[in-house]
Order: sequence, then C-alpha cells, then structure tokens
Amino acid sequence: MIITVEQIEALRPYIEDIEDLISADDVDVLLDAVDAVVIDNILGNNNEPDAEGKRIQGIYDDIAAQNHVYWD
Repeated sequence: MIITVEQIEALRPYIEDIEDLISADDVDVLLDAVDAVVIDNILGNNNEPDAEGKRIQGIYDDIAAQNHVYWD
C-alpha cells in the first residue's frame, strides 16, 4: 500500500487503528475507514462537508490514486 507519512498523520486523529489498517495492506479496508470519517463529517454538518471534511476527502482521493484504485 502506498501512503505517505503526512497522510498517516492527518488521518491518525480520526482513525484509531490506522497502523493496523496499513499493516493489513488492504487499501480497500483503509479507504472504507477514511470514507467513514468523511461521512461522519458530512452528517455532523447538515449534510455538507466542512473544510476538514473536504481535506479528508482529498486524502481519500489521493490514497486511491496512489494505489491505482479504480471504480467502474
């Protein structure tokens, strides 16, 4: 799995077991955890992400691209 130290540090406050998820080497599981953070942010802000939610969504997108995750 390709993930930067900066991305890990940005996600650490939101994903308690991030090291375990990275060690499992399953990018889909990690992306599911990041997606849950984004959804929580959206739900906590009247169904619209705030600046932090958009930042986390950007990290999600970057991790997906770095790991060549494509969806049909």
